Amino acid sequence: MPHTYIQSTIIRRLAPFKVDGLAISYAEFVPRLYNLCMTLGFRKDKIMPSRAFCSDENQGWPIILLTKHFGTFPFNHGRVGGIVATDRHGPHAHHGEDSVIVQASHVGYDPVTGTYGTFIRPRMDGTCVSASCGKITHVISPYLEQYEFAKERIFLHCDEQGRHLITVKNSFIDFDSHPVKDGLVVRLERIVAPNENGNIHPISAVSTSQTYEVSESFRKRIDETGYIWQSGAGESIGDYLTEDLFYFREDFHETDESILLERNLIEFMPIIVTSKNPPLRAAKINIQLEFARTVESIRRGTEYKGKNLLYIAGLNIDISEYKDYPATTYFVPWAAHIQLKDGTPEEYIHPVEQERLCALIAEQKSVNPDQADLKEQIGQMLEAPRFDIKSPNTN
Repeated sequence: MPHTYIQSTIIRRLAPFKVDGLAISYAEFVPRLYNLCMTLGFRKDKIMPSRAFCSDENQGWPIILLTKHFGTFPFNHGRVGGIVATDRHGPHAHHGEDSVIVQASHVGYDPVTGTYGTFIRPRMDGTCVSASCGKITHVISPYLEQYEFAKERIFLHCDEQGRHLITVKNSFIDFDSHPVKDGLVVRLERIVAPNENGNIHPISAVSTSQTYEVSESFRKRIDETGYIWQSGAGESIGDYLTEDLFYFREDFHETDESILLERNLIEFMPIIVTSKNPPLRAAKINIQLEFARTVESIRRGTEYKGKNLLYIAGLNIDISEYKDYPATTYFVPWAAHIQLKDGTPEEYIHPVEQERLCALIAEQKSVNPDQADLKEQIGQMLEAPRFDIKSPNTN
Protein backbone atom coordinates (compact mmCIF):
# COMPACT_ATOMS: atom_id res chain seq x y z
CA MET A 1 0.00 0.00 0.00
CA PRO A 2 1.28 3.51 -0.74
CA HIS A 3 2.25 5.61 2.24
CA THR A 4 0.40 8.84 2.98
CA TYR A 5 2.68 11.66 4.10
CA ILE A 6 1.28 14.50 6.17
CA GLN A 7 3.09 17.83 6.08
CA SER A 8 3.89 18.82 9.67
CA THR A 9 3.67 22.38 10.91
CA ILE A 10 6.75 23.37 12.90
CA ILE A 11 6.09 26.09 15.45
CA ARG A 12 8.81 28.23 17.02
CA ARG A 13 8.05 29.12 20.61
CA LEU A 14 9.41 32.17 22.39
CA ALA A 15 10.97 31.69 25.80
CA PRO A 16 9.34 33.64 28.68
CA PHE A 17 10.93 37.07 29.10
CA LYS A 18 10.26 38.42 32.58
CA VAL A 19 10.43 42.12 33.45
CA ASP A 20 8.69 42.48 36.82
CA GLY A 21 11.19 42.71 39.65
CA LEU A 22 14.23 42.26 37.39
CA ALA A 23 14.90 45.80 36.13
CA ILE A 24 18.09 47.34 37.51
CA SER A 25 19.26 50.91 37.00
CA TYR A 26 22.36 51.32 34.85
CA ALA A 27 24.09 53.12 37.72
CA GLU A 28 23.93 49.82 39.61
CA PHE A 29 24.05 47.38 36.73
CA VAL A 30 27.33 48.48 35.13
CA PRO A 31 29.52 48.21 38.26
CA ARG A 32 28.01 44.79 38.94
CA LEU A 33 28.75 43.83 35.33
CA TYR A 34 32.36 44.93 35.74
CA ASN A 35 32.70 42.95 38.96
CA LEU A 36 31.21 39.90 37.24
CA CYS A 37 33.95 40.21 34.63
CA MET A 38 36.52 40.26 37.42
CA THR A 39 35.10 37.10 38.99
CA LEU A 40 35.32 35.39 35.58
CA GLY A 41 39.03 36.19 35.33
CA PHE A 42 38.95 39.20 33.05
CA ARG A 43 41.92 41.53 33.48
CA LYS A 44 41.72 45.12 34.64
CA ASP A 45 42.78 47.60 31.95
CA LYS A 46 42.57 44.89 29.25
CA ILE A 47 38.79 44.88 28.80
CA MET A 48 37.31 46.43 25.67
CA PRO A 49 33.57 46.97 26.19
CA SER A 50 31.17 47.23 23.27
CA ARG A 51 27.54 48.22 23.05
CA ALA A 52 24.80 47.42 20.55
CA PHE A 53 22.24 50.14 21.27
CA CYS A 54 20.09 52.51 19.28
CA SER A 55 21.56 55.93 18.55
CA ASP A 56 18.92 57.82 20.60
CA GLU A 57 20.14 60.37 23.10
CA ASN A 58 18.47 58.51 25.97
CA GLN A 59 20.96 55.67 25.41
CA GLY A 60 23.83 58.07 26.16
CA TRP A 61 24.04 57.70 29.94
CA PRO A 62 24.39 53.91 29.77
CA ILE A 63 27.29 54.45 27.36
CA ILE A 64 28.88 57.01 29.71
CA LEU A 65 28.54 54.60 32.64
CA LEU A 66 30.19 51.84 30.60
CA THR A 67 33.02 54.29 29.90
CA LYS A 68 33.35 55.20 33.56
CA HIS A 69 33.42 51.66 34.94
CA PHE A 70 35.47 49.98 32.21
CA GLY A 71 37.85 52.92 31.79
CA THR A 72 37.44 53.34 28.03
CA PHE A 73 34.76 54.41 25.60
CA PRO A 74 32.88 51.33 24.36
CA PHE A 75 33.17 50.06 20.81
CA ASN A 76 30.01 50.50 18.70
CA HIS A 77 28.50 47.11 17.84
CA GLY A 78 24.97 48.24 17.10
CA ARG A 79 22.44 49.36 14.55
CA VAL A 80 19.11 51.06 15.18
CA GLY A 81 16.55 48.87 16.89
CA GLY A 82 19.13 47.00 18.95
CA ILE A 83 20.42 44.99 15.98
CA VAL A 84 23.94 43.60 16.40
CA ALA A 85 26.42 44.35 13.62
CA THR A 86 28.02 40.90 13.63
CA ASP A 87 30.52 41.95 10.98
CA ARG A 88 32.17 44.12 13.64
CA HIS A 89 33.27 41.20 15.84
CA GLY A 90 36.74 41.28 14.31
CA PRO A 91 37.48 44.98 14.85
CA HIS A 92 36.09 44.79 18.39
CA ALA A 93 38.23 41.76 19.25
CA HIS A 94 41.34 43.54 17.95
CA HIS A 95 40.85 46.49 20.31
CA GLY A 96 41.20 44.62 23.60
CA GLU A 97 42.49 41.39 25.07
CA ASP A 98 39.21 40.70 26.92
CA SER A 99 35.86 41.52 25.33
CA VAL A 100 32.45 42.55 26.68
CA ILE A 101 29.35 43.14 24.54
CA VAL A 102 26.15 44.65 25.94
CA GLN A 103 23.24 44.46 23.50
CA ALA A 104 19.79 45.93 24.11
CA SER A 105 16.70 47.06 22.30
CA HIS A 106 14.99 49.87 24.19
CA VAL A 107 11.50 51.02 25.02
CA GLY A 108 10.10 54.04 26.85
CA TYR A 109 8.18 53.62 30.10
CA ASP A 110 5.89 55.91 32.07
CA PRO A 111 6.05 54.84 35.74
CA VAL A 112 2.89 56.82 36.54
CA THR A 113 0.60 55.14 34.01
CA GLY A 114 2.59 51.92 33.56
CA THR A 115 2.48 52.27 29.77
CA TYR A 116 5.34 51.60 27.37
CA GLY A 117 6.57 53.12 24.14
CA THR A 118 7.08 56.86 24.64
CA PHE A 119 9.65 59.29 26.04
CA ILE A 120 9.53 63.01 26.80
CA ARG A 121 12.20 64.85 24.80
CA PRO A 122 13.51 67.59 27.14
CA ARG A 123 15.50 69.28 24.36
CA MET A 124 12.31 70.04 22.42
CA ASP A 125 10.03 73.00 23.10
CA GLY A 126 7.02 72.33 25.28
CA THR A 127 6.19 68.79 26.34
CA CYS A 128 7.29 66.79 23.34
CA VAL A 129 6.37 63.11 23.68
CA SER A 130 7.64 60.78 20.97
CA ALA A 131 8.17 57.10 20.32
CA SER A 132 10.99 55.29 22.06
CA CYS A 133 12.28 53.25 20.21
CA GLY A 134 11.35 55.12 17.03
CA LYS A 135 12.74 52.39 14.76
CA ILE A 136 10.65 49.64 16.37
CA THR A 137 7.56 51.85 16.30
CA HIS A 138 8.20 52.67 12.63
CA VAL A 139 8.45 48.97 11.77
CA ILE A 140 5.36 47.76 13.64
CA SER A 141 3.03 50.70 12.91
CA PRO A 142 1.89 49.53 9.42
CA TYR A 143 1.07 46.10 10.84
CA LEU A 144 -0.85 47.63 13.72
CA GLU A 145 -2.85 49.67 11.21
CA GLN A 146 -3.61 46.57 9.12
CA TYR A 147 -4.73 44.69 12.21
CA GLU A 148 -7.01 47.51 13.40
CA PHE A 149 -8.52 47.74 9.92
CA ALA A 150 -9.11 43.98 9.75
CA LYS A 151 -10.84 43.94 13.13
CA GLU A 152 -13.42 46.36 11.76
CA ARG A 153 -13.86 44.73 8.33
CA ILE A 154 -14.38 41.09 9.36
CA PHE A 155 -17.90 40.32 10.63
CA LEU A 156 -19.51 37.63 12.79
CA HIS A 157 -23.23 37.01 12.27
CA CYS A 158 -25.91 34.36 11.86
CA ASP A 159 -28.64 33.86 9.24
CA GLU A 160 -32.30 32.80 9.28
CA GLN A 161 -31.29 29.15 9.01
CA GLY A 162 -29.40 29.38 12.28
CA ARG A 163 -25.98 29.10 10.67
CA HIS A 164 -23.11 30.94 12.36
CA LEU A 165 -21.16 32.89 9.76
CA ILE A 166 -18.05 34.95 9.19
CA THR A 167 -17.70 37.49 6.38
CA VAL A 168 -14.15 38.31 5.31
CA LYS A 169 -12.83 40.89 2.83
CA ASN A 170 -11.24 39.34 -0.25
CA SER A 171 -7.98 41.14 0.48
CA PHE A 172 -7.54 39.07 3.67
CA ILE A 173 -8.06 35.69 1.96
CA ASP A 174 -5.19 33.72 0.46
CA PHE A 175 -6.94 32.36 -2.64
CA ASP A 176 -5.03 29.87 -4.77
CA SER A 177 -5.80 31.95 -7.85
CA HIS A 178 -5.06 35.32 -6.24
CA PRO A 179 -2.84 34.82 -3.18
CA VAL A 180 -2.14 37.68 -0.78
CA LYS A 181 1.30 39.06 -1.62
CA ASP A 182 1.58 41.65 1.14
CA GLY A 183 -0.58 42.16 4.19
CA LEU A 184 -2.76 40.42 6.73
CA VAL A 185 -3.97 36.91 5.91
CA VAL A 186 -6.82 35.27 7.84
CA ARG A 187 -6.24 31.62 8.77
CA LEU A 188 -9.63 30.43 7.54
CA GLU A 189 -8.66 26.81 8.18
CA ARG A 190 -8.83 27.62 11.91
CA ILE A 191 -12.27 29.22 11.60
CA VAL A 192 -14.13 27.33 8.87
CA ALA A 193 -14.53 23.56 8.61
CA PRO A 194 -13.38 22.17 5.23
CA ASN A 195 -15.67 20.00 3.10
CA GLU A 196 -15.12 16.31 2.41
CA ASN A 197 -12.49 17.20 -0.19
CA GLY A 198 -10.54 19.33 2.28
CA ASN A 199 -11.54 22.60 0.58
CA ILE A 200 -12.96 25.70 2.24
CA HIS A 201 -15.95 26.98 0.29
CA PRO A 202 -17.97 30.15 0.91
CA ILE A 203 -21.74 29.92 1.15
CA SER A 204 -22.06 33.29 -0.59
CA ALA A 205 -20.04 36.16 -2.02
CA VAL A 206 -20.42 39.83 -2.90
CA SER A 207 -18.13 42.22 -4.73
CA THR A 208 -15.53 42.64 -1.97
CA SER A 209 -16.04 39.77 0.47
CA GLN A 210 -16.79 36.09 1.05
CA THR A 211 -19.11 34.56 3.66
CA TYR A 212 -18.37 31.20 5.29
CA GLU A 213 -20.09 29.02 7.86
CA VAL A 214 -17.80 28.72 10.89
CA SER A 215 -16.81 25.37 12.35
CA GLU A 216 -18.47 24.04 15.47
CA SER A 217 -15.22 24.33 17.42
CA PHE A 218 -14.83 28.01 16.50
CA ARG A 219 -18.48 28.75 17.34
CA LYS A 220 -18.02 27.15 20.78
CA ARG A 221 -14.85 29.12 21.30
CA ILE A 222 -16.70 32.38 20.66
CA ASP A 223 -19.76 31.28 22.67
CA GLU A 224 -17.59 30.59 25.72
CA THR A 225 -16.72 34.30 25.89
CA GLY A 226 -20.41 35.18 26.34
CA TYR A 227 -20.67 36.66 22.86
CA ILE A 228 -24.22 36.93 21.43
CA TRP A 229 -24.38 36.30 17.68
CA GLN A 230 -26.35 38.94 15.80
CA SER A 231 -28.44 38.35 12.69
CA GLY A 232 -28.15 40.38 9.51
CA ALA A 233 -24.83 42.14 8.95
CA GLY A 234 -23.68 41.18 12.45
CA GLU A 235 -20.81 42.83 14.30
CA SER A 236 -17.13 43.43 13.66
CA ILE A 237 -14.94 40.64 14.98
CA GLY A 238 -12.89 43.13 17.00
CA ASP A 239 -10.63 41.57 19.63
CA TYR A 240 -11.92 38.10 18.78
CA LEU A 241 -9.40 38.28 15.93
CA THR A 242 -6.72 36.74 18.12
CA GLU A 243 -3.07 36.13 17.25
CA ASP A 244 -3.66 32.51 16.15
CA LEU A 245 -6.25 33.47 13.52
CA PHE A 246 -4.06 35.45 11.13
CA TYR A 247 -0.53 36.14 9.97
CA PHE A 248 1.25 38.71 7.85
CA ARG A 249 2.90 38.16 4.51
CA GLU A 250 5.55 40.60 3.37
CA ASP A 251 7.64 40.39 0.21
CA PHE A 252 11.07 41.60 1.27
CA HIS A 253 13.25 42.73 -1.62
CA GLU A 254 16.23 44.15 0.27
CA THR A 255 18.79 41.72 1.63
CA ASP A 256 21.06 43.92 3.75
CA GLU A 257 20.88 44.46 7.52
CA SER A 258 18.79 47.63 7.17
CA ILE A 259 15.60 45.53 7.30
CA LEU A 260 16.86 42.87 9.71
CA LEU A 261 14.63 44.21 12.49
CA GLU A 262 11.50 43.76 10.37
CA ARG A 263 12.68 40.32 9.25
CA ASN A 264 13.09 39.38 12.91
CA LEU A 265 9.61 40.54 13.86
CA ILE A 266 7.43 39.54 10.89
CA GLU A 267 6.94 35.93 12.06
CA PHE A 268 5.76 37.13 15.46
CA MET A 269 3.85 40.22 14.32
CA PRO A 270 0.42 38.75 15.27
CA ILE A 271 1.70 38.38 18.84
CA ILE A 272 2.98 41.96 18.76
CA VAL A 273 -0.09 43.71 17.31
CA THR A 274 -2.48 41.90 19.69
CA SER A 275 -0.32 42.70 22.73
CA LYS A 276 -1.36 45.28 25.33
CA ASN A 277 2.06 46.91 24.84
CA PRO A 278 3.19 46.32 21.24
CA PRO A 279 6.51 48.27 21.49
CA LEU A 280 7.52 46.32 24.59
CA ARG A 281 6.57 42.99 23.03
CA ALA A 282 8.47 43.82 19.85
CA ALA A 283 11.59 44.86 21.78
CA LYS A 284 11.57 41.65 23.84
CA ILE A 285 11.16 39.48 20.75
CA ASN A 286 13.96 41.26 18.91
CA ILE A 287 16.31 40.82 21.87
CA GLN A 288 15.67 37.09 21.96
CA LEU A 289 16.21 36.61 18.22
CA GLU A 290 19.29 38.85 18.09
CA PHE A 291 20.86 37.03 21.03
CA ALA A 292 20.46 33.67 19.26
CA ARG A 293 21.78 35.08 15.96
CA THR A 294 24.77 36.75 17.59
CA VAL A 295 25.76 33.74 19.69
CA GLU A 296 25.73 31.61 16.56
CA SER A 297 27.89 34.16 14.72
CA ILE A 298 30.39 34.10 17.60
CA ARG A 299 30.54 30.31 17.70
CA ARG A 300 30.86 29.98 13.93
CA GLY A 301 33.53 32.67 13.70
CA THR A 302 37.10 32.84 14.88
CA GLU A 303 37.29 36.47 16.02
CA TYR A 304 36.94 35.74 19.76
CA LYS A 305 38.75 32.40 19.87
CA GLY A 306 41.34 32.30 22.64
CA LYS A 307 39.80 35.33 24.33
CA ASN A 308 37.70 36.04 27.37
CA LEU A 309 34.25 37.12 26.20
CA LEU A 310 31.05 38.09 27.98
CA TYR A 311 28.12 38.88 25.71
CA ILE A 312 24.99 39.95 27.57
CA ALA A 313 21.64 40.87 26.02
CA GLY A 314 18.71 42.60 27.64
CA LEU A 315 16.10 45.33 27.53
CA ASN A 316 16.81 49.03 28.08
CA ILE A 317 13.86 50.82 29.68
CA ASP A 318 13.90 54.60 29.19
CA ILE A 319 12.22 56.71 31.90
CA SER A 320 11.71 60.42 31.25
CA GLU A 321 12.51 63.24 33.65
CA TYR A 322 10.18 63.00 36.65
CA LYS A 323 9.67 65.96 38.99
CA ASP A 324 13.19 66.79 40.18
CA TYR A 325 14.74 63.55 38.94
CA PRO A 326 16.62 63.37 35.64
CA ALA A 327 15.86 60.87 32.90
CA THR A 328 17.25 57.43 33.62
CA THR A 329 17.61 54.01 32.03
CA TYR A 330 17.02 50.58 33.54
CA PHE A 331 18.32 47.27 32.24
CA VAL A 332 16.46 43.95 32.28
CA PRO A 333 18.93 41.08 31.74
CA TRP A 334 17.82 38.41 29.27
CA ALA A 335 20.68 35.97 28.58
CA ALA A 336 24.46 35.81 28.35
CA HIS A 337 27.15 33.95 26.42
CA ILE A 338 30.39 33.40 28.35
CA GLN A 339 33.65 31.94 27.08
CA LEU A 340 37.01 32.00 28.85
CA LYS A 341 40.46 31.82 27.27
CA ASP A 342 41.76 29.18 29.68
CA GLY A 343 38.75 26.93 29.17
CA THR A 344 35.06 27.61 29.70
CA PRO A 345 33.59 25.85 32.77
CA GLU A 346 30.75 23.42 32.11
CA GLU A 347 28.24 25.75 33.78
CA TYR A 348 28.86 28.30 31.02
CA ILE A 349 29.03 25.97 28.00
CA HIS A 350 25.41 26.78 27.23
CA PRO A 351 23.92 30.31 27.37
CA VAL A 352 23.16 31.62 30.82
CA GLU A 353 19.38 32.00 30.92
CA GLN A 354 17.50 34.89 32.50
CA GLU A 355 16.94 33.56 36.02
CA ARG A 356 20.54 32.42 36.48
CA LEU A 357 21.92 35.57 34.83
CA CYS A 358 19.97 37.86 37.16
CA ALA A 359 21.25 35.84 40.12
CA LEU A 360 24.86 36.15 38.89
CA ILE A 361 24.50 39.93 38.58
CA ALA A 362 22.82 40.23 41.97
CA GLU A 363 25.73 38.35 43.59
CA GLN A 364 28.19 41.05 42.54
CA LYS A 365 29.06 44.14 44.55
CA SER A 366 27.50 47.39 43.38
CA VAL A 367 30.73 49.34 44.04
CA ASN A 368 33.55 49.30 41.50
CA PRO A 369 36.88 50.33 43.07
CA ASP A 370 38.48 50.53 39.61
CA GLN A 371 36.06 53.03 38.09
CA ALA A 372 37.58 55.96 36.26
CA ASP A 373 37.28 59.57 37.39
CA LEU A 374 36.03 61.12 34.17
CA LYS A 375 36.37 64.67 35.47
CA GLU A 376 40.00 64.03 36.36
CA GLN A 377 40.74 62.44 32.99
CA ILE A 378 39.19 65.36 31.12
CA GLY A 379 41.25 67.70 33.28
CA GLN A 380 44.43 65.85 32.35
CA MET A 381 43.54 66.21 28.70
CA LEU A 382 43.15 69.96 29.13
CA GLU A 383 46.52 70.20 30.90
CA ALA A 384 48.38 68.03 28.39
CA PRO A 385 51.04 69.66 26.15
CA ARG A 386 49.76 71.26 22.98
CA PHE A 387 51.15 69.46 19.95
CA ASP A 388 51.92 71.23 16.70
CA ILE A 389 50.05 69.07 14.21
CA LYS A 390 51.48 69.32 10.71
CA SER A 391 50.75 67.85 7.33
CA PRO A 392 53.31 65.31 6.05
CA ASN A 393 56.14 66.65 3.92
CA THR A 394 55.40 66.42 0.21
CA ASN A 395 57.72 66.79 -2.76
